[in-house]
Amino acid sequence: MKVFYDERQSVAANSSFSPSAEKPARVLDSWLKIGIPFEVCSFAPLTADEMAMAHDPFYVDGILSLEEPNGFGNKNPEVAGALPWVCGSMVAAALHTYKTGELSFSPTSGAHHACYAHGMCYCTFNFLAMAAIKVHQAGASKIGILDLDCHHGNGTVNIIDRLGIDYIRHYSFGLEHLKRGKAAEEWLMRLPEIISTFRDVDLLIYNAGVDPHIEDPLGGILTTRQMTLRDRIVFKAAKQLELKVCVSLAGGYQVDADGSIDKLLELHDTTFKAGWTAYENVTEKGASSFARE
Repeated sequence: MKVFYDERQSVAANSSFSPSAEKPARVLDSWLKIGIPFEVCSFAPLTADEMAMAHDPFYVDGILSLEEPNGFGNKNPEVAGALPWVCGSMVAAALHTYKTGELSFSPTSGAHHACYAHGMCYCTFNFLAMAAIKVHQAGASKIGILDLDCHHGNGTVNIIDRLGIDYIRHYSFGLEHLKRGKAAEEWLMRLPEIISTFRDVDLLIYNAGVDPHIEDPLGGILTTRQMTLRDRIVFKAAKQLELKVCVSLAGGYQVDADGSIDKLLELHDTTFKAGWTAYENVTEKGASSFARE
């Protein structure tokens, strides 16, 4: 299993309600403590021209030159400097999985609200769309984006429509508008069927948002048990369909008063463990040994 990470994709300080910019480094550190074997892989940052495959070139240049505010609503030069690495991480993970079939993770967040010519809601560049475009250029006929972030991936839809892309199959959990309880349980029962709609894609990009968690200030739908079940269902169903899967972290906004994001890390750890269990053929009993005490 591969994780595509470079310290330059993580920002030490960013004045925002969202912890996404600084999350990659913390997530990697948390995954290293679990005890699951994986390889941290290097990659190249995307160029402005490569990012412009999914965006208006003037928008890309405006962000990178600090003339335009990023998706966090600021002009932080550290964020601008990290963005080519953030996008490069997702693209590298997607290309690796497409070419090898090996499960990969990109510890990246903040993509699916980014539209063709503007960012919003803590999303600056849509690296999900970039990854799909690059994989298509590498030979894939169909790419799936399974977006289980709590909010609608409006930016992904905007880019698909604006560029007339017909090879991306997109599902957004945010359009379900679910309530807690029975509706959430019924959705989990439908989830294998939802994943089966991607049975013929050459790559499935799983945008594994943890903001649907019941304690998230911008979510509040799924319990911890349901979040765990969600990830197990996704990877088990994808494995049964013999799908190639790469993963992005997406949203999550639980931040403690002291600035720690331990609750978010536990949820991202759960996704990581579920993927490893399904794709590395490890028993549930074996995987449970990696749970935090």
